[in-house]
Amino acid sequence: MIIDNGRVMRRLLLVVCVALLAAAAVSGPAQARVYIDITQPFSRRLPIAIPEFQPLAGATPDSVGPMATRMLQKNLEFTGLFDFLDPKSFLGKANPEQVEYKRWSVIGAELLVAVGYGRVGNEVSLMCSLFDVVEGKRLVGVRYDGGVDQLPAMMDRFADEIMKAVTGERSVFSTMIAFVSTASGKKEIMLMRYDGSNVRALTNRNDICLYPAWSQNGELLAYTTYVNRRPVVMLHSQRGGSGRVAVGKPGVNITPAFQPGSGYLAVAMSHTGKTNIFLNDQTGRELRQLTNGWGIEVAPTFSPDGGRMAFVSDRGGSPQIYVMDLNSGQISRLTYGLKYCAAPDWSPKGNLIAFQAEINGVFQICTIRPDGGDLRVLTRGMTASEEPSWSPDGRLIAYSGRQTGQYQIYVITYEGLPIKRLTNLSGNQTDPAWSPAGVVK
Repeated sequence: MIIDNGRVMRRLLLVVCVALLAAAAVSGPAQARVYIDITQPFSRRLPIAIPEFQPLAGATPDSVGPMATRMLQKNLEFTGLFDFLDPKSFLGKANPEQVEYKRWSVIGAELLVAVGYGRVGNEVSLMCSLFDVVEGKRLVGVRYDGGVDQLPAMMDRFADEIMKAVTGERSVFSTMIAFVSTASGKKEIMLMRYDGSNVRALTNRNDICLYPAWSQNGELLAYTTYVNRRPVVMLHSQRGGSGRVAVGKPGVNITPAFQPGSGYLAVAMSHTGKTNIFLNDQTGRELRQLTNGWGIEVAPTFSPDGGRMAFVSDRGGSPQIYVMDLNSGQISRLTYGLKYCAAPDWSPKGNLIAFQAEINGVFQICTIRPDGGDLRVLTRGMTASEEPSWSPDGRLIAYSGRQTGQYQIYVITYEGLPIKRLTNLSGNQTDPAWSPAGVVK
């Protein structure tokens, strides 16, 4: 008798999937409890056990088990929200169909990951579960099918499901970061995944490219480059191509930013004789002059609803951060007592603005509320930390730091706790810009 292993595997997975869904239904909605309040500084880390993934009943052990286990733990380590229990303390394997909660509670686990897998040729299926050990219930039960080469994407999605279950929100696992690199000898725009992997060049202009900014849907990047020796703003698909000039008035056209909702581009432009911020559509048609300072006004960044804009101006004598209400036109100064402030970036949560400030002769990353309160300095030391960019969940900040003598991209939490150095490339890596969620499928 000829046995169709693929058919057997599909039937097996169907039975297991039904069991998982039924158990999840019995345990009730996972959103009922927020396990980690990411709005509170210095939330405690949740103890989590991630035992090595096991073959499903009838499946044979395979390297995809330990491989996928490592991928998931690496993803969750990036969040800084979990305390990973030592596998040496585990009192057995994890069976997603029948969890012995006491076995895991006695070693201090509050969360348990249990994953079963099956592989037929180059196709793999994963049955992934997250359990609340304290309350004895399943929080997540999902199935992923695909090629072995899709394991990273599967673990990205599972990590996002875990984050949604414990924080109420998905995290950064489907995001990219654009940045400026001199690795080629010129300043080009590069792209990498949220964790610094899969670095690739977006531009190949053999010139100067600066100030990358993402559109709200993550399809486009705007940046400044030189055409006929004049700075213009380009629009470029993140999928590739050569891009096109979007804003190219006489004078400078720099520091573009997309306005949420409208998709219009705020650009610092000097065609009137002074450098002010103008709103343009994506064809370059000028819609509105937003600022009218006597000096230099650059680096716009918008509140999540698009109704307010923070920017840099030297109208008070030194570069400082200001906020403009776009409906009333009212402008208020945000930063005081700091010598030089630049590179503001408004949190997707709307509650904070990150920026760089000169402190004791060195730039540091700071945050401040949009009303000017609660100024915090997040980085310290004798080397520069510049150009902050928020993650789309508003919990992490990428920035350019000079800890090694050359600028590389680093990530910290919004409380200032270090997470990871992302780049290790030759030359300088600057101007990070974190994408919206969902750009990596």
